Amino acid sequence: MARRPLDPRKCNIGCDANALDLDGTARDSLVARFRGLSTAMTLTVVVADGVRGEVQHPNTPENVKDSILPQIFNLRPGLNASQQAERQRVQVILQGNAGPGKHAADASHLSEAAETGCAYFITHDKRVLSRRDALSEVLPPSLTIVTLEEFFEIFDEYEAGRRE
Repeated sequence: MARRPLDPRKCNIGCDANALDLDGTARDSLVARFRGLSTAMTLTVVVADGVRGEVQHPNTPENVKDSILPQIFNLRPGLNASQQAERQRVQVILQGNAGPGKHAADASHLSEAAETGCAYFITHDKRVLSRRDALSEVLPPSLTIVTLEEFFEIFDEYEAGRRE
């Protein structure tokens, strides 16, 4: 039986910086919608410290910085042994044939989303999306990895009252 997604209006949402990239497609309107809902505090976005750091890079588009930087973010001085082990389990799944450490940042983003109680992690990273099933084995069952389009399908079902 498939697990019913949680109401995105009532839970924390983690977001990879790439999920808010403007690319000249229909997704741009979803990015604008996401930003509007976040600004209006309809959505509670919690940004992993690593994502926040990536967004602060000088080459990051201003619209992405404007979307991510004002959000609640997770900042901590260090990781405990349990958190390090969690990241390692996630990293092993993401690594595949890539070199060691290549996907450590992505593993950290996903683990931080889990640690901060996020019900959704929005990304357009193909490697993360292609490994959702394997990642669900090591991440909490409450965390769902989605694209921005998938997120809004769920959000719109709740808004229309079809998922109460």
